[in-house]
Parts: sequence; C-alpha cells; structure tokens
Amino acid sequence: MEKNDLQKLFDEYISFCTFTRTLRPQTIIGYKEAFKHFIKLMPSVTTTHSITSENMNYFFKKLQTRERVVGKGEKRVGVKPSTIMSYWRRLNSFFTWLKENGHLDVNPLPKNRPPEPQYNDKKSLSKSELEKILGAIDLHSKNLLILKRDKVIFYLLFYCGLRKGELLSLQIRDMDFTRGKIIIRGLTSKSKRTRELPMHPTLELHLRDFISERNKKGYKSEHLIVSNNNDRKLSVHGLKHWVDRMNKIAGVKFHLHQFRHTFACGLGSQGIGSYKLQKLMGHTDLRMTERYLRSMGVEDLRDDVNRLDIDNLM
Repeated sequence: MEKNDLQKLFDEYISFCTFTRTLRPQTIIGYKEAFKHFIKLMPSVTTTHSITSENMNYFFKKLQTRERVVGKGEKRVGVKPSTIMSYWRRLNSFFTWLKENGHLDVNPLPKNRPPEPQYNDKKSLSKSELEKILGAIDLHSKNLLILKRDKVIFYLLFYCGLRKGELLSLQIRDMDFTRGKIIIRGLTSKSKRTRELPMHPTLELHLRDFISERNKKGYKSEHLIVSNNNDRKLSVHGLKHWVDRMNKIAGVKFHLHQFRHTFACGLGSQGIGSYKLQKLMGHTDLRMTERYLRSMGVEDLRDDVNRLDIDNLM
C-alpha cells in the first residue's frame, strides 16, 4: 500500500479511537459515517496529499448544493448548518491525528471552519407534552411491573437528564437510597467520568415502588431497567421501541434526548449556575453545557426580568 493511503490511515485512526481513546461506539460510528460520505463525494481524495483547502472547500460546497432524495422520493438540496459543523468536527479530528502522526503537513480545516449554527428550534419538552407522555404510560401499560418501570424511565430522564447509554446501563447497586443519590459510573458515561446525582423525592418514590414490584416478580437482573419479556436489561432496540410506542399513543413526537434538554432548561430557568449544571450533566466542556440552554425562550426568562427593580440594585 502507499504510505499515505487515506483509507488505511483512517482504519488506523479508528483503531486508535477505539482502543487508546476508548471512545463510545456511537462516536466511532459518527466518525466512520462522516469519512464514508466524504470519500463518496470526493472520490479523487485518496491520499493525504489530496487534503487541501481547495478540495475541502469543494467538499463543503457539494454538501450544501447537491440534490438528494429522502423519505418517499422527496427531493432536497443541501443539509442543515448543524450537519455541516458535525462533518467539520469529525473530519478535523481525523486530520489533526494525521498531522500529529506525521502523515499530513498542514490541516486545512481550521482555516475553513464554518460558522457556528444558530439554534432557534425548540428542543425541550413542554409541560403539556410531558403530561401527555405520563398519561400514555398510565393508560397503556401492559401490566403493573411495566407501568412502574415506565414511570421510572420517565422520571430518571426528567430528574436526572441521563443519556440513553447511561439509562440502560444503570444497575440496582447504583441506587444509593441511604445517601439519596444515583451513581453514573464512568464506564457507562460519554465523559468516562463517574458522577453522582441527587435523587429527587418523586424519583425515589417511584424507584422504591418499581424495585419492590421487581422483587415480587422474582427478577434477578443486576440492571435496573428490565425488558418487557424476560429478566434481562432493556436493549437499545427495546428502548427505541418504547419511544416509538410513546410517540404514537401519547400523540407527542419526541426523541429521548429531548428529556436531557428539558432537564437542562428546567434547571436553567430556576437560576442554576452553569458550573453546577455542567457537573450534573457530566460535561467536560462548559461550552457543551451552554448549548443545551439554547432551548430557553423569552417566556423562560420573563420572570427573571420581571424581578428586576431599581430599588433592589446596590
């Protein structure tokens, strides 16, 4: 093979990310998808010598101007600014590795960074949407165990802002009722750091109720969130099915990560400091925490502004 064969070098990079950096499988998948799409749109870029400012500009131009077919034959042109930024970040990580390991003289991406996307879309769930999801759980659970499990899923997401992997990896031993806290182990967290979360009284009530019901049914799994059908932890596919089912019966189109936005915005509207929120969410970078607050609209800030008074100023 050529010394600078890009595909071979990318395979080495993925091995480095997997075994040395021990990145999450979903992060690895994202890197692979970005590179696969890059090569598809830029088939002439096969060696590191082809990684130039001109070629990278052409790649981002193609992303924004090409016509593609989505859904049931619907044609669209371009991609969202956030998607462009995702490609930039993932490719920049690879190119930085190439430069650090002597395979690339100059990484052209820092000089061709796209503007940060402006997020005006609403990511957090409203009170009405949350109540509809709770109502769907109350009215459509198959049995008492699943009713109590689904309530625990809902309140863990709402009161803890957990990531999908963190939720599914929770074990019974992570519930510290004596100290009123939940332990998110580093092995299951995106940040690779263990963190502890306060256990909200409502969540504690539902956790105790669910665990009691599990014990009555003779469940032995060490994992907290169990499957509908057997004494095993709920799978990624099972959780996706749960979300799809709730979407349908609650009449609320949502995805699981919106609970994390709801958690952040709910605490943000209560005046929690950014550093406290960063600790609760398990972020290593404060900038990531601040992105979650983008869902806050003018109504979330109205009470804070209304409390402003000349007489209260120093």
